[in-house]
Order: sequence, then structure tokens, then C-alpha cells
Amino acid sequence: MSPRLYSAVRTVHLVLASIALPFLLMYGLSAVQMSHDGWFNMKPAVTERALSLTPGLDDARAIARDVMEHAPDARGELASIQATPSGTSLRIVIPGTMHEVRYTRATGAATLKTNVGGVMVMLNRLHHAAGLSHTVTAINVWGALVAIVSCILIAVGLTGLWMWFLRRSERVLGVVLLGINLAFALVMIVLIRRGGP
Repeated sequence: MSPRLYSAVRTVHLVLASIALPFLLMYGLSAVQMSHDGWFNMKPAVTERALSLTPGLDDARAIARDVMEHAPDARGELASIQATPSGTSLRIVIPGTMHEVRYTRATGAATLKTNVGGVMVMLNRLHHAAGLSHTVTAINVWGALVAIVSCILIAVGLTGLWMWFLRRSERVLGVVLLGINLAFALVMIVLIRRGGP
């Protein structure tokens, strides 16, 4: 194989790895947070305010739209909709922030309780965000980026294996390291699936 082609493949490998690295660090940090919750301050800042909405609304989406008109900062996806004897309760959620709404049908009075988490809360929620079918465009963009980075990681793995295979002197060591890595990954999967004590 020509040195020029090898150099080009190595450059592609390094560039792709550099693109994926911030995502890997973010997912690694949020995974540590989920495993060791006590190490991080996850307590949100809570504010509450009263809103005067249109009375007589039954549809949760209409209530959420009315909330967003009166409180423009209360943006996000609709979740946890529950009918109450006097009206409706619902949540408007984006990663790191949750708005809890309690709406009274007869009067249109509503309370908006906002929980704003810190960076670690946002990373935790982004760790769980998936798919491209969200009503919030930013979360769909995040899902697309994660899909692209997943493909990049496959390319990084393939180019890395290819470069390693070309170096005959390092093949035995590479096989040993791959075997250790596989064994470690299998043990971790078993421990994670088994759960806690």
C-alpha cells in the first residue's frame, strides 16, 4: 500500500475521531452522572407564577398554546397530560427545563411552575433524547447529529482496524487488546442488565 494512501486514511480517521470526541465526552459524563447521582447537584431552580388563560378549554394542546402566548419562555414538548376534576394538568418539557401547568377550566386560572436544572440535568435529558419525531426542532436536530456521529464512529472503527491490520508487527498485540476489550464490554453489559443489589 502506498504511503500517500495510508496517510490519507489516517487523516480521515483522525478528523472523524475529532468530530465524534465531544459527543463521546458528553455521553460519558452524563453516564457517570446517572451512575453516581450523588456526585452532582441535580436540584433544579423552581419558580412559580399565576397565569390568566382562556376559560373553558378542554384540549391540552390548546391550553399549552395559551400558556406559551402568556409565558413565551414556556416552550417545549407536551407531556404528562392528566384530566383533573376542575381542569387539566400538563407538562411542557425541553432538556433541562420542565414547566408544570395546572389549569382550571371554569375560570381559566392556571399556575405555571418552572423547574430549571443545571448543565448536568440538561446533559442527562439529552442522553435520553432519541428520534426525529419531536415537536421541538432543536431536539430533532440533536437526534440527526447523534445519528451522524453514530455513522462516524463506525467509520472510525473501520479505518482504525484497517490501519492496524496493515501493520503486521502489531497484529498480535491488536488481537489481544480487542479480546480484552470485548471481554470487558461483555462483563459490563451483564452487570448493567443484572441491575443493582
